[in-house]
Parts: sequence; structure tokens; C-alpha cells
Amino acid sequence: MPDPATALPTAHPSAAVDREISAEDRSRLRAAASCFALVALTYLLITIGALVRAHDAGLACPDWPLCFGEFVPTMNLEVTFEWSHRLIAGSVALLFSGVAIGLLRNSETPAAVRQLLGLAAVLLATQIVLGALTVWLQLAPWTVTAHLITGNSFCVALLLIGCSLRDSVHGRAARAAAAPQARAAVIACAVLLFAQMVLGGLVSSRYAGLVCTEWPTCNGGLWFPTWKGNVGLHLLHRLNGYALIAAFAWAFLAARSDAGLRRFLTFLLTIGIAQILVGIANVLLGLPQEITGLHTALAAALVLTLTLVVRDLYSRSAIRR
Repeated sequence: MPDPATALPTAHPSAAVDREISAEDRSRLRAAASCFALVALTYLLITIGALVRAHDAGLACPDWPLCFGEFVPTMNLEVTFEWSHRLIAGSVALLFSGVAIGLLRNSETPAAVRQLLGLAAVLLATQIVLGALTVWLQLAPWTVTAHLITGNSFCVALLLIGCSLRDSVHGRAARAAAAPQARAAVIACAVLLFAQMVLGGLVSSRYAGLVCTEWPTCNGGLWFPTWKGNVGLHLLHRLNGYALIAAFAWAFLAARSDAGLRRFLTFLLTIGIAQILVGIANVLLGLPQEITGLHTALAAALVLTLTLVVRDLYSRSAIRR
């Protein structure tokens, strides 16, 4: 009797080429490409947002939505960072609205895509409100942190919309479910990464990045001088980072026999190691602006890569190995 895992039907490699692509399919593929372009633009926006923070330019425009009461204010370095951040954010909102309206007006758009569009629209609206509150409340830590989390969540929603549209045209080959240990490891990675994003946002917004000026110890050669205040917050961010890289390694080892997952998890582990090294450099070098921006860019890359891992796991056949 054949192994059920090897007996699963798979799409022929040339199936998408052999059949004629309909006008509807071409339209979906164009919409998918637009969503992927929006993912790249939103990723750039998240990185520029980190540079706005690193240059202490969050209040360079003291009002919102205008800047000093003007659409195009007089520029200096800080104003240029903040104004450019707003300009790109506005462009993302307009482009997404165009793509979303086109998809929602099409009766053939899959229900799953419609649901994701609704989620993305809610996240975008929330992000706009948080951007305004961040200025109006003068960089309150909770608004800065929520702004970071919501921005990354919107980017994830765009990625999922693009993938869903692409798969609605090309389909997905049936694959056996991943090993239970791999699924558990990936869930642990997702929980720890979310916690790390929240902790990172609080460390940044509460100016706790340099309350520990040493590594691997904190201050005066002490590993844990206190768990109170910003020092405790900084230490929690470090410890959760160590736990996260351990979870990445666990997931990689648990899925080492799964070629598809192993490719994504190798990338995830590599970025995770780079993120740890950049975090250490931030402390030892005193939060250089460029390294601070890189730290956020790598974090956003981790979020997107882990999203693809989770999507792959939960879209598989229920047949177990």
C-alpha cells in the first residue's frame, strides 16, 4: 500500500503554462503584483519610520495632517524625514484604496481575498488614526508602539492578499501536513516575535535603548541589576530576543526534512542571527541612526518571512506524515 504522503496529487509543473490564462486570471495576477509592490512600499515606510525616530524627528512637524500649517513646509533634515514618511504613507493609502476598490467591485474576487481586504482596510484606518495621535499626544509610548505593530500587521495583510490572489490563479500543490513538532515550534516563534515587536516598540518609545550600556551584561558587570523601570524593560527585550533565536533554531531543526519549510526557516534563522548582532551593535555603539533603522528593517523582514512559514503550514493537507 503506498504511503499517503507520497500518493498526494500534485499539480503538473507545466499546468499553469499549458492552460490558457483568462482575462480574469490576468486581472488577478496584476492585482497580486500591485499588492506585492505595496508590501515593498510599506516595508520602506516602516524603515523610514524607524529613521524618523532615530533622528528624533517625530515632532518635526508639530501638527497633523499638515506640517506647520502647510502641505509642503520649509525643509530641514528632521522635517524632510517626517514629511517624506507622511508622503509615502499617503501614497500607500491611495494605492491600496485603488486596488481594493477594483477587487471588491469584481464579483469573481474570492471570499478569502475580500475578508483580507476588509482586515487590511481596518488596519490602515487604525494606522492613520495612530499616526495622528502620535503627533497630537507628542509621541506617547503607547501610540508609538501601537503604530509600529499596526504598520507591520498591515504589511502582513498585503502579503497575504497578494499570495491568495496568485494562488487563486495558479493553485497550490497538495502537501502533507508538517510534523507536530515543527508546527509547535513555529507557533512559539510567532508568539515570541509578536512579544519582541511590542517590547522593541516600548524600548524605543521610552528611550530605553541605552539604559544598559554593556553587553552581554547590563551595567557595572551585572547581568540583571534590576527588573524595575526602563532597565527591566530593556532586559526583557534582550531575554525575549534570546528565546526567539532559540525558537527559530528549534523550528529549523524540527523541519529539517521538509524542503519547502527548510528554505524559509533557513532565511528566518539567518535574519534572526543578524538581528541579534545588530541589536548588540546598537548597544555597544550608542544607537547609531543607520543601525537603528537596520534593526527595524530586519524585524519587519522577520515578520514577513514568518508569515510565509505560518501560511505554508496552515494551507497544507490534513494528511499527516
